[in-house]
Amino acid sequence: MRKIATIALCMLMSLGTYAQKDVFMKYKGQEGVTIVKVPKMLMRLAGRMDKDVRMLTKRLGDIRVLSCEEKAMAQKIKADALAAYKQGGYEEMVKVNDDGEVVSIYHRNRKGGKNEYAILSIDEELSIVNVVGQLSLEDLGQVVDLTD
Repeated sequence: MRKIATIALCMLMSLGTYAQKDVFMKYKGQEGVTIVKVPKMLMRLAGRMDKDVRMLTKRLGDIRVLSCEEKAMAQKIKADALAAYKQGGYEEMVKVNDDGEVVSIYHRNRKGGKNEYAILSIDEELSIVNVVGQLSLEDLGQVVDLTD
């Protein structure tokens, strides 16, 4: 599970919250909800440290993360996110349930050869990571390799 969380963090280096924008905007400023955007410029700085990271950051935009520890609010956010995935034409790629933590990765193709990934993680808290970029599944595998 930590590997998936690390992937999500690395993917923070790229976003476009397109279909997720409504969910992020709806809960922006709500008590108990934290939203973080990692801009591409910050990711480029991280890419200066490692050649492999640099290659990935070139294909990323920026990343947004939403987290909520408040159970009632987390349930509302989860329902809104799942509705956005359904309406936005996302496909569930992976779902993992490990010791009560459920992580789902959703995908949809975007215009211009871009892919959008949404990672929904639910355990003690809810986390959503939204990433847009010219990332392939192979690129995601490289991110996993970098985190080993």
